[in-house]
Order: sequence, then C-alpha cells, then structure tokens
Amino acid sequence: MPSDPAQRIGANSQPTVVLDRTAGSAQKKHTWEGLPAALISGDDRLDYNRPYAVLGGPGTGKTSLLVDAAVEFLLHGGSAEDLLFVTPTKEAATRLRTEIFERVRDTESYAATGTPVRSVHAWAFAIERWIRQRQNAPLPRLISGAEHDAQIRILLRGEVEDGLRLWPEDVMPALTFVGFARQLRDVLLRATERGMTASELEKVGVQFSRPMWEAAGRFLARYNQAQRLGESWNLNASELLHSVIHDMENTPEGQDVALRLRERLRLVLVDDAHNLDPAAARFVEHLIAPGTRTLIAGDPDQCVFHFRGADEAFLSRHAEHDDYRVVLSHSHRLASGQAQAVRALTAHLPHSSTRIPVQDKGAAGAVRTVIAGSAMAEKLHVADAVRRAHVVDGIPWEDIAVIVRGTGQIPSLRRVLLSHGVPVTVDPTSQVLAQQPLVSVLLLAVESVYRRLSVGETRQLLESSVGGADPVMVRRVERALGRAIAHSRTHGQEVPERSDGQPYQSADCLADLLAGQVTDQQYEEWTAFMSPRELDVVQRVTRVIDAGREAYAANAGVEAVLWKVWQATELSTRLQTRALRGGTLGSQADQDLDAVMSLFDLAGDFAERNPQASAQTFVEEVRAQELPTDTRDRRGSHEGAVEILPAHAAAGREWEVVIVSGVQEDVWPAGPTVGGLFGQLELVDYLDRQIDPNVLVSRIGPAVEEEKRLFLLALSRARSTCIITAVDNETDEGGVPSRFFTDIAEACSPLTAQSGAEDGSTELRAADLPRVLALEPLIGELRDAVGASTPPEDEREAAAWKARREDAAQNLAKMARAGIYGAHPSQWWGTAEPSTNHTLVDHDDQVRLSPSRLEALSDCALSAFFDRHRGVEKQTEHQRIGNAVHAIAEAIVGGLSLEDALRAVDAIVPLISDGPQWRTANLLERWREGITRLHEFLTARQEGAEGYTVTSEKMLRVPLGTMDDGHNVVLNGRIDLSVTGPDGATIVYDFKTSRTAKTQGEAQTSPQLSAYQFMIARTDGLSNDGAALVYPGTGDTKAKVVQQAAMSEDEVEDFGRVMLNLARSASGPEFRATPGKHCDFCDFATSCPAQTAGRTLV
Repeated sequence: MPSDPAQRIGANSQPTVVLDRTAGSAQKKHTWEGLPAALISGDDRLDYNRPYAVLGGPGTGKTSLLVDAAVEFLLHGGSAEDLLFVTPTKEAATRLRTEIFERVRDTESYAATGTPVRSVHAWAFAIERWIRQRQNAPLPRLISGAEHDAQIRILLRGEVEDGLRLWPEDVMPALTFVGFARQLRDVLLRATERGMTASELEKVGVQFSRPMWEAAGRFLARYNQAQRLGESWNLNASELLHSVIHDMENTPEGQDVALRLRERLRLVLVDDAHNLDPAAARFVEHLIAPGTRTLIAGDPDQCVFHFRGADEAFLSRHAEHDDYRVVLSHSHRLASGQAQAVRALTAHLPHSSTRIPVQDKGAAGAVRTVIAGSAMAEKLHVADAVRRAHVVDGIPWEDIAVIVRGTGQIPSLRRVLLSHGVPVTVDPTSQVLAQQPLVSVLLLAVESVYRRLSVGETRQLLESSVGGADPVMVRRVERALGRAIAHSRTHGQEVPERSDGQPYQSADCLADLLAGQVTDQQYEEWTAFMSPRELDVVQRVTRVIDAGREAYAANAGVEAVLWKVWQATELSTRLQTRALRGGTLGSQADQDLDAVMSLFDLAGDFAERNPQASAQTFVEEVRAQELPTDTRDRRGSHEGAVEILPAHAAAGREWEVVIVSGVQEDVWPAGPTVGGLFGQLELVDYLDRQIDPNVLVSRIGPAVEEEKRLFLLALSRARSTCIITAVDNETDEGGVPSRFFTDIAEACSPLTAQSGAEDGSTELRAADLPRVLALEPLIGELRDAVGASTPPEDEREAAAWKARREDAAQNLAKMARAGIYGAHPSQWWGTAEPSTNHTLVDHDDQVRLSPSRLEALSDCALSAFFDRHRGVEKQTEHQRIGNAVHAIAEAIVGGLSLEDALRAVDAIVPLISDGPQWRTANLLERWREGITRLHEFLTARQEGAEGYTVTSEKMLRVPLGTMDDGHNVVLNGRIDLSVTGPDGATIVYDFKTSRTAKTQGEAQTSPQLSAYQFMIARTDGLSNDGAALVYPGTGDTKAKVVQQAAMSEDEVEDFGRVMLNLARSASGPEFRATPGKHCDFCDFATSCPAQTAGRTLV
C-alpha cells in the first residue's frame, strides 16, 4: 500500500463506518454431565488447588469442553482479561478464537480489550514485552523459522568467506550447504528448548568428545553476539520462552508480572497439551496458581511433534491423580471403522497410563482403501473420490481434505486435482514464499530496478502473469526484433555490440527494451516489426519495470517500490474477480493473492526493522529464506477449495471427508531419523533422560511409533468418510504399501468401483485407471467412442458398438448445446483443417536442398521437416567441437602451423566443454591428437599437389530442375576441402568429428558425398573424381579416410532425379512419416503419426 497516508483510499474524505453483522455458523450445542459439566460451570464444590487433566481420543470433545468452559465463563460475567486460553500453535488459536467469538458475539454485555485465546508463544511474547517495558529495556522481536534459518546461513557463509577454521576439518566443505545449516539450526533449537547456554553446549561437547557440539556451542555464542549488535532484540521461539521464564524467575519486574497474572486469572485453559515442549510447559506452570480453575486437555497418543521438542510429560504428570482426571471416551467424530482403526493403532504403541480407548459415535462406516497400480492411477483415484464426494454426496469443497506425509507429495497431487476441475488450497506453512510463482515474478521485477536482467529472466517476466505471453509469443517478439536488427544492418545503421564485442542478438535487444536502455529512435526502429499483440506484451512488462524504477530513483522505501511494481501489474482486480468466482482458477488466484499479501507483510516488517535498507537487501533476504514462512491469515474461512496439507498440519482439525494419500513403505513410516552430523537425538536423550551420548541406542522402534501416531492422527480427522490410498507395483521404486495397512486391516474395506465396471465387479482393480467423475475425462471418453471407425466383426458386438457411438454422439451434442468446451466437433484437434496448403519455399520462390540434409530426407521427410523448423536451440558440445575443427582446418589450409593449431585447441576446448574438469582434460587430449592427424592429412594434400588447387570451405550452388508446380529446386552446399587437378578432376573431402567412422559400404551409398560429386559434375570447368569422409578423431595413428568412388555420368544423372523427388517430399504441404532404425533416435516421436505416442486423437 502507499507509504504516504494522504495517498491511501479515503484519506481525504469523511468515511462512514457501517457495521454489518453477517450470519455466522450455526451455534454448536453440547450437553455435558457429571464432572465435565461441573468444570464448565465452575462449580464451587470442586477443588481447584490442582489442574484438571482432560483425556480422550480423537473427536471425544476435549477442545469442545475447553471452548464451552470459556464461553460459559464469558457469558456469565467473566472478563476476557481474566481468562488465559493457551494453544500450541497460532493456527489453532485462530480457529478457537473464531469459534468463541461466534458464540458470544450476540451477547450485548460482552466486551474485551484483547483476545483470551493465543498460542503459547504469543502469550510468552506479550508477557515478555510487558516485562521489558517495565524494565525500560529494548522490546523483543520474534523471528520466524525461515528468518532464523537465513541468519544462520549468512553467518556460516561469512565464516567461509573470511577463511575462518572454526569447525572440524572434515565438515568445512559442507558449511555453505543448506542441509548443514538446517541440521545446525535443529540442534541449536533442541539445546535452547532445554535451557542450555552456548557455553554449556560447548562443555557437554568436550565432556563426551563431541567436536560438533563444541563447534555448535561456539557458533551459538557468535550468533548471540551478532544478534546483540542489531537494533532490535531478535528471539526465535525457543529463546523467547527461556527469556520470559528467566525474567519471571529472576527479575523483580518479571516476578511482579507473574504474580499479578496469577492473582488476576480466574480460568486457565490449555489445549493439546501433549504438543508442548518442556520450556512451553514450564512457562504455563508459572501462570497456574492454586485455586485457579485450570483445565489441561490432550491425548499423548496424538503427540506427533517430538522432532520439535514436544513432550507429553506435562500432560501425563497432571493426569496422574484420579480425582483430577476427566475421561472422555465417546468420540463424536469417528464412525465405527475409524474408531476400530484408531484402537488397532494404539494397541501397537507402548503402554500409557493416560490412554483412553475411544468408542465410535454409533454410526456405521469403514475406512476405505484404494491400492492402485501406479502413482498416476493413485492420484486419479484421489481426484475421483474428491469429485464424487462433492458432486454425488453434496459435500462442500472446503469440507474435504487430502492429507499426505510430506510437502514433497503436494505439487503433483495438486496438479492432478486442478486438471480435473477441483479447486485446491495448500497449507501456507508448506510453501516457501520466494518460490510462489507470482512472488518470484514480483521479486524479479523489483530486481530489475537496480540491475540488468539476464535473457532467461527477461523471458520469465514476459511469460509470467505480468507479461501474459507464452513461449510462442516470446519467440514472435524475438523474431520481430531479429527482423528489425537485420533491417538496420541492411540500411547501414549502427547496431549495438555486447561487452564481448559480439553483435547484438534479438534477446539482447529485448533485454534493453525492458530495461529502458534504448533511445527513442531505437525504440521506434526495434518495435516497427511488432504486431499490436507483441507490442502490448513488451509494454506491459516495461510499464511494471518503469514504475518500480521511478520509485527507486526517488529514494522511496522498500514498501513503496514493491507497491508501485504491484500496482503497475494491474493484476489486483483481475485476481480478486477470479478468486470470488471460485473454481480451480479461483483457488489459484486466491493462493496468489495470499502470497502477495504475505510478501507485503514481510516488506512491512523488514522496513520497520531496517528503515534505511535498500530494495536489493530486501530481495536478497526474501530469497535467502528457504523455509516456509509463517503468514498472517486474515480470512475467516477457506471457502470453496479442497485443502492439501501434510499430516502434521492436520493436528486439531477435522473435515467431513479425508483422503490420506501416498501411504507407502519408506514414506509412511519414513526411514528412521538419525542424529545427522550433529547427533541431535543423542543430545536430546542426554538432556532429557541422562543417556550417555556414546551409548548406542536403537532409533527404529521410537521412529516407527512416532510415524504410527502421525498416521493415527491423519485417519482420525474425518467425520464421515476416510479413504486411504497407496500404490502396489513391483516395477516402481517405492511401490510397496505401508506396513500400517496390516495394523488396521480388520477395520478397512476396499472402495467400491462406483465408476461402473462393465464386468459387474465391485472392487477396484489395482492396474486399472479410474474413470474420474469430471468433464474432461468424460468428453474424452465420448469422443473416443465417436471416433472409433472400425466396427467389430461379430454382429452382436457391432450392434452394441454402433449404439455406443450414437449414445456418445447424442451426449456430446447435449454438452455442446450447453456450451461445454470440447464437446463440439469444431473444437476437436483431429478434425481441424490444415493451417495452409501452400508449398514451403524460400522468399525467392525456390526450394533449397543441402547435401547435409539429404540423408535425413531419405530416411523420413517428416522428421527432417520438424528438425529444420524446430527453432533455434543451444548448440551441443559435439556441434561446437565440429565448428572449431572446421575453422582450424580452414586455417591450416591457409598456412596455420601445427604449433599454432594446437595452441588454438588449448584455448578453445576448455571454453566449449560441458563436462567436469577430468572430462575436459580427456577431450583436450583427444583433439590435440586429432588436430595433429588433421594437420598431417592436409599438409600431405598440399605438399603433394603440385599443379593441383587445394580449396577449403568452397560454396557451390547448382540448379536441380523444376517441380510439377513450377517451383525451381537448387542444391546449395559448402565443401570442406576440394583438390582439383589441372584437368579439372576434383576430389571432395568432408570432415567428420565422430569417434566411429562409416564403413566403406555406407560411404559408397552416402547421399551427402553423392551430392558433392553431383555439384562438382555440374560446375563449369570441373569434373567429379570421387569423394571421401575424413575422421581425425577416431584414435587411429592417421586420420581415417573412407572414400566413395567417382560416379559415372549416368549415376550423376540418376542421382539428380532422386534429389528432385526428395525436393517434392521436402517442400510439403504433406510430409510422409517413414518408420525405420532412425526412429530409435528421433526427437519427434510424440508428434509422429507412425508412432503410438504421436497418433492423432479426435
């Protein structure tokens, strides 16, 4: 938003505020009896000298009991300031805060100056800020995990750049790796969560001969010093908790604040206490006083954050006393099958005195399983299940979730769902902000204000939503610029040069246009050949970059520069409209807008901390954050989209339908976690259980148990339907279903084939691709039925085939009348008319052939056509070697010595090699030998050619005749080397750089050599005396020469007719696809009608 308040919307007007109370969700009614009812109402007969532990399995009402207690407290005169509601995460706090507000908002007497529901870290931050204010000390700032990770990597990179040797020598090469920084951050967090200081960590490392712990302790000390040098007091989540605990225990101001809170609070509620780490539990303990009604809810079997330091000991300790334990065993969420599965999984977990066997809600239902034959089939099953839940069962999109084990499974699943018309939202904590497509483009646009973009970055901007172009349009723009450059050179106008002295190409001109580094005259000349659409694409991107550059030149802040760039894209209204329409495009627009808002949040926080920092520093900081960034969620709900999220993000949530996807062995459960370079698990075991770090401890059992708890959490999120999918395919890596299927086998049943198998079977066949209930597959299936042209031979089958075609045609007609794209035959690619029926000729109305293309034309005219018109591609290493060898050969004929030729090889080969150093060395050695052999061959031809003329790179142009349509055909070619005798008899040599030479028989029938002989025979004053292929790089002692005998006049005449026929096949408009051995190496199989992959579909 604009940094100047006067420019903001409505700043100069008198606003009218209208409070619109929209209809909320239906009020939830809960009926409680016995001890839970007494705790909710705050019955004075109960003893509140100790907290009450609320235990129960998934869906038993633990959180509902706490919410009802909070609502009852507020509705009966309680003040929000006297209520402390603690959740482990801010997402849980947001959900519970919304639910409480919905239930108390109609009460006129309710008012509050703050929120009573916060995450444990939010409460710690508020209290620490209060204490620091009283101490007149710098206020704390809580940094995100992504920012913490980036700061650690910056410090490590600085150590490497300064040449410091502060780590064990064997890990020094790894300091700049992201994985090293992640493992270092993890071990520092685990140590900080348990109250260890930098010196204590170093001492433990010395005590147990752990050099990585010693180095990590010293690094933590350096990190803390760097933080103290900053203007703000930055704390990560672990440091925040220990800081506030220290202040409440050891400073007068902190002790006074803690005392005031304990005296004021009348109700303390702690939800999901099993996910609190020791520091968080200790912090909560400081706020609980005897006599204060305190409820602590949780389920140790759902503790899935041990890797973050979570420990169920806090909950278990308060649940030890039977008189202070509330047992909830009846689940209001789980159907019979899910409850049975949960019980089966908990039976395989270690014994726990706090475990409460869960009972179902009384509704029948099984956990459904789908075992697919491939990964794609599994994803299609997920898409089909989601669509049937919505279309058939009427379940809203937002009440369906797909849960996966890790974030790496999300992108491919998201693509499949979107392609089948399913609107999707992705958990924001699963995505890195800088990797969001729109954010990446905006950052690139901001970068363009202070540096020149590369050619690739320029194309990225043009092909983004900012430029609105596709690769074809970008190519059209570059071709228009290429024509403009050629026009300027033709008319003698000056064309800029690159820094390396090479002339400008179209991509360079495009980069200059977008960077604004052109004069008005150059702008007119370069855009003169662009169509209005092409010019609009360029101007859209230029407008965005110019807006940012103007703000940057005016010394505007980071927020203002970003705002100007965003405003110039004109995407805001378009994305907002698309998001409000819903559907798949709407869900993508929604995600884009969320990402942009997160970027502006980050820019605002950055500008507040660093008011003088540049836009370049901001962009570097955002790109440095390679962990998902916490976002401020401003939406009350996520309507109209299916959520895909990792299992850990599903804690505390529920949906009507849940699909747990990708339940494979080695994925779920994942492989056992090890301590890595830093021995993180050994450190935790030592600090928590006093286990000697040097004693070997099995990690497999606890790791599998943790994965089992996570699986239990995932399948217990559904209120009505839970579907679990996996792949069983021996040929696919990782295609083995998880062992957890065995644990819950009795509670599961296969999902029935609702798509309607024709053989009457009711179970899904693992190898089958499902018929997804979506428009696109349905239209494809109907079009396939209509397009079937060959009826079966059996009369009965032929009648059924005809009936199917007619039914399919009628359904397509109905869909076409309804305006569904793809149903009308005019929209089918297979029925489209050719774009042109004209012969492909050059601008001078001639058809040109070259000797090097004849063999490809003889093999397959279609492949040769595709190859010639595939566009400009980056040269391969082999092509660059060929160009270099031909250039050196030409120079040798011109008098270049062997020594100079070898120096040229030494200079050129390292520049054109794509491989590692050892491969470059081998290539250099090979071509030093090859050029030596080539020099010997050429010198021999020159020294023994008295009276002969030796010519290199000779250009010839010979007419071939006229085709039936009147177009002339010419043969153009460049001869590498020709030796002409006094009588005009000429031998042609063609240089080849491949390792393997053609055989004598192959050379004798080579169309290329025959074409050279034809050209010599049809050139005045010359006669053909044979041709040869020369291979200097085969490894023989001399250059290998494979000859083609001199062609007779009749053979020359016959070959001319062959080339004329090839010209007809090369000029189109029809190109024949000819299968053969050459198909094994063809790049165009997917476009070839002779191949299965390239057959045209209706």
